[in-house]
Amino acid sequence: MKYKLIITISLIISSFIFNSCSSCSRSGRSKIIAMAKSEASKKNTIPEPNTIIKKSEPQIINIEDIVSPNEKNRINEELIKSKIPPVIGNLIQVEGLVLKEVSELNIKLNTSGSQLEQILAMQNYVFKNWHYIFDPITGKDTWRSAEATLSLKYNDQYSGDCDDFAILMASMARQIGLKSRMIGGFDDESGHAFAEFLLPEEELSNELLNGLDFRKDSLGIWVSLDWFKGENHKKFTKNIIIYENI
Repeated sequence: MKYKLIITISLIISSFIFNSCSSCSRSGRSKIIAMAKSEASKKNTIPEPNTIIKKSEPQIINIEDIVSPNEKNRINEELIKSKIPPVIGNLIQVEGLVLKEVSELNIKLNTSGSQLEQILAMQNYVFKNWHYIFDPITGKDTWRSAEATLSLKYNDQYSGDCDDFAILMASMARQIGLKSRMIGGFDDESGHAFAEFLLPEEELSNELLNGLDFRKDSLGIWVSLDWFKGENHKKFTKNIIIYENI
């Protein structure tokens, strides 16, 4: 009964968050921010894998669908003061809030200059502070841009489902110069999204790779940034769709 109640609450929260749009009233946006704050007060939640729909066109949520025009202007002014270039990309993004987040995280985590150390440290931190929220039941997946997910961050806490996590991870990887993409993996009818990055050749013998999942193709070795590992991850790698230019 306890778990049913948690799922019900998550569904209610997600239906509010992901039904937001650029024409929403200011009071609607206030609800989104209030619910992000509410989620931030909870412990990180156990992720669910069965969240993407293979033959459905996703509903795209951008930062403009979440923040008001005045709030967007304030964000842009802060980025300009910090000498951060405007965001590039639709869902998987670099610069803008992604650069700000990546810079702050690597300083906070005191990472070295290793791309591998940086992306794995960020993945670990974001996952530990991630709050899983289901998409609303609309018949469509809801995919948020990296900036949209970061705009809902509150007290160093993040929220969303697997595709939101994957898009953010792929964006962070690209921001530090790694080739990355999102994968839609399917186990029968169950769908799951995760990010992966192309391992630089000079990192092939790095001990940080121990225990990580990876796949090989003609380009090289792709390291998983999934929040599942081992068999829980591998069952979603046999029937895949690759999303690079999203």
